[in-house]
Formats: sequence, C-alpha cells, structure tokens
Amino acid sequence: MVSRLRDEIQERLNARLTRVLDAAEIGIPGRDQFQAFRKFALREFGNQGFLPELDALLQQHGQARNGQAEAAGKEVPR
Repeated sequence: MVSRLRDEIQERLNARLTRVLDAAEIGIPGRDQFQAFRKFALREFGNQGFLPELDALLQQHGQARNGQAEAAGKEVPR
C-alpha cells in the first residue's frame, strides 16, 4: 500500500505534466518531435525518474510506502 502523501504528490504531478504535454502538443511542430518530447517527459517524471526519487525521499524522512512512520509500532526506549 502506497502512502497517501505519495499518492497526492503523484496526482498533482500528473495533472501538471498533462497540462505541459497538452501545451507541448500545440507548440511543438511535427508529430515525431512531440512524441520524442512526450517520451522524455514521461520518463523523467514517471517510474524511471522522479517517482523512485520521491520514494527514496519519503523513506529517508521516515515515511514508509505504507504511510506509517518508521518507528510506528516500536517501543520507545527509556
């Protein structure tokens, strides 16, 4: 189960990426150039780029992919 924070970040990222791709489709001449840009953008902001970095940051800051803090369920030492 993926954390709610990650889901919200990914949802907002995807919405913005969709708008960028829509603008690029209008502004980039030639279908081949647009497809190359689209492929690049999806790779950079998807599973081969940003999302693994996001997972690493969430883990580094104590947010596991299941949404619980790393110390959840562990007894606090006295």
